[in-house]
Amino acid sequence: MQQLFQNELIKYDYKSSGVDIDKADEIIKNISNKFKMNNLQNFAGLYSSDLFKDYRFFSCCDGIGSKIIPLIERGLSETIAADLVAMNLNDLITTGAKPMFFLDYIASNNLEGDIIQNTIENLKIVLNKYNCSLLGGEISELSCLIKENYFDIAGFIVGLAKKEDILDKNNVIKGDIIVAYPSNGIHSNGFSLIRKLHSNKILDNELFEKCLKPTKIYADLIYSLNQKKLIKSAANITGGGIYTNLSRSINNNLKLKLDYNSIPSQEIFEFLKKNIEINECYRVFNMGVGFCIICAKADVNKVLELSSEHNPFILGEIE
Repeated sequence: MQQLFQNELIKYDYKSSGVDIDKADEIIKNISNKFKMNNLQNFAGLYSSDLFKDYRFFSCCDGIGSKIIPLIERGLSETIAADLVAMNLNDLITTGAKPMFFLDYIASNNLEGDIIQNTIENLKIVLNKYNCSLLGGEISELSCLIKENYFDIAGFIVGLAKKEDILDKNNVIKGDIIVAYPSNGIHSNGFSLIRKLHSNKILDNELFEKCLKPTKIYADLIYSLNQKKLIKSAANITGGGIYTNLSRSINNNLKLKLDYNSIPSQEIFEFLKKNIEINECYRVFNMGVGFCIICAKADVNKVLELSSEHNPFILGEIE
């Protein structure tokens, strides 16, 4: 983890809210080493077959974490669906793959009310925007496990890419430029800590409600730039923050030189900096950066021009 500033007194942190990032990283590392599963370090897993010699399949799985709790309490099935698609599709597009189909898994206490059905209906609507088919899924009633009136949801997405279109960290070299695209807020990571701040009356209701907006989806933008051969590698800035996720998109012999002052200011992140130790902020939250691409220095101006409506900015370079 890159240390950004001198440590200050930690007022709130992720571990105290019930999420241990270090333990999760240790488990993933142990599984990866034990079973030689290199895909665990990537945003999406790669599958190849002799039946499709010119193509590669990619797949990933994700949920929306504890953000689902306030969304259920407010009946925001549209946001649940949008977040679930975003968390999976933003990971998938880091490979350059085009989405093909999607499945969901729902673990519920009971099937009373309309929110589960509404969520599935909205899930299909969102996926249709990206030409991705909802094939089906599974709903389990687990009253002994899930709290009454609540449910959890996970998504599974599969995409396809031509071999020559695959984004690969091995293409990145010294001098390449990191172009970033702003998040539209918290997205769907770090909500255990956000909810704790809210329940302790540190985070007020107005700002908390703003945190519930749907996660931005970058798929169309990234796919378009990749088709023009303007991207070498990409990173979805989710759990783990900017530095950790960008590190997954470069080789170990390269380094990131990041300018955090280039990130546009957002109200929620300025608030977090005042109440959480600064390195913890950048370790847990996206801090205003939703997605990053790495491109050749010669292509930067073209990338900035073609994606101008998404407010791109240069976050740093590769050393």
